[in-house]
Amino acid sequence: MDQRTDLSNEERDILHDVGFEDLSERAATAVLVDGTVRLAQSNDPGVEVMPLADALRTYDFVQDLMFGLVEPDANEDIALIAEQRDAPLGHFVWVKPGAQVTLPVQTFTLLETPQGRQFTHDIMVIDEGASVDMISGSAVPSSVHKGRHVSIGECYMRKGASCNSVTIEHWGDGMDVVSYGYTRMDEGARSQSTAIKMAPVANDLSRSKVIMGANTNAVSQAIIFAAPGTERVIETETHLNGPGAKSEDLARMVSAGGTIINNAYLIGNMAGTNGFLGCDGLKLTDDGAIRAVPALEAKAEGAMLSHEASVGMIDSDKLNYLMAAGIEEDAARDLIVQGFLSLENTAIPAGLRRRVVEMIAQAKSGGM
Repeated sequence: MDQRTDLSNEERDILHDVGFEDLSERAATAVLVDGTVRLAQSNDPGVEVMPLADALRTYDFVQDLMFGLVEPDANEDIALIAEQRDAPLGHFVWVKPGAQVTLPVQTFTLLETPQGRQFTHDIMVIDEGASVDMISGSAVPSSVHKGRHVSIGECYMRKGASCNSVTIEHWGDGMDVVSYGYTRMDEGARSQSTAIKMAPVANDLSRSKVIMGANTNAVSQAIIFAAPGTERVIETETHLNGPGAKSEDLARMVSAGGTIINNAYLIGNMAGTNGFLGCDGLKLTDDGAIRAVPALEAKAEGAMLSHEASVGMIDSDKLNYLMAAGIEEDAARDLIVQGFLSLENTAIPAGLRRRVVEMIAQAKSGGM
């Protein structure tokens, strides 16, 4: 079932900054604006996308997926979404069994109302043997400075499924943002994900939990920037529950005066599992703070877990070298930050990578 509604040129421009492309260049598109799913369209028979409220009426199995990975009373934020009297607000994306989706699927959330309140719940199923690339983004127009957004995402990756995903957030500089993400990976599933948080925001709390079955593989990377006045708390929890499960969780954090707290928890519940946590922080000024707290827990003999963590100031020798080569100080700092974030080594598409570079410069100057 498709719901087709055009976006304005202004809305398209806003979403373009977080990865939106013309519908003809995507396998499927879903766009949520304020309190409505404004667009839900698929160009690929292997992908179904619709408002979550419609999916609950269309497919019996969706009601068993909703709050299947988190209890509806887990905390006040989640209970707030669970207890809404109106129909649930969010996307449902289903990549069907065996589908090999060649074009990316894109999903976006846009908050256009100043001081708006947005509470969303998205569910994604990547069915057995299916493969897909996902691009997701969240944004506000320049006129929206304050508001609150709370989201839940539940992702089910069936046996042998594969997903590469990129997520970009660009909220207002005075907003409070809370996001919860839950993923269950069945045997042989593969996941590679990159989350980009660059734009200033007052408070950002992000919590994720991944349950990994036998012979699964998950590689995740977070690219996090904190401008002055921004406070971000990133909490990840990964459970290696099946033999052969392997995970790599990387966080690259840059503070230009804001605060970043990264709490990463890795649990090896089965022999023959392997997990790694990497937390690297770069401070550009004496102001602000970066705190990286990796934690490992091996509950079974033969679970191999490790971590690396480092936080430091920008390298003055590198800065002086670049300036001696004729590069102005601000441009030299930007080059050092780009190199630290290793943008060339990520799964970010080239076009999005250019926008991330622009976001770095804008965030440092306060222009976002």
